[in-house]
Amino acid sequence: MSDTLHFGLFFAGIFLLTAAMVVGVGAFEYEVASLGTTDAIPEDTESLVAYDDLSVRDQRTVERAIAGEQIVVRDPNELPGPRKTKGKLAVERGGETYLLTRRVFFNWRTEFGASAVAMALAGLAAVSEGVRRHHFPHRTVAWTRR
Repeated sequence: MSDTLHFGLFFAGIFLLTAAMVVGVGAFEYEVASLGTTDAIPEDTESLVAYDDLSVRDQRTVERAIAGEQIVVRDPNELPGPRKTKGKLAVERGGETYLLTRRVFFNWRTEFGASAVAMALAGLAAVSEGVRRHHFPHRTVAWTRR
């Protein structure tokens, strides 16, 4: 093979890796879960809010989390609390202080996540094969060895 084809294979791999990062952004989701009640509010708590000060949608989300459900949302504006960011949220309700965690995670089970993983694997394979063919043409591919 010519050097141009080796470079093309390498370039296609870099393109796939870049596309995997772009598509992977769509696989980020937010999870809200309860950590239970607490007597002392931890220092790393982002916000402390009274239950009655929350919007009706946020109150429903907090209720579901306190009941033990793990809520997954795609939009950070759907997170409960005054600051729509990840981190811990303390909610005072009925004399109890509930601690909720809001975290962001990569959900590989979505279409975006699976596509990003597939593109990343194909990109890594194309880059490594382009480098192998250009710099190490005397070596065989790993799966063809006997």
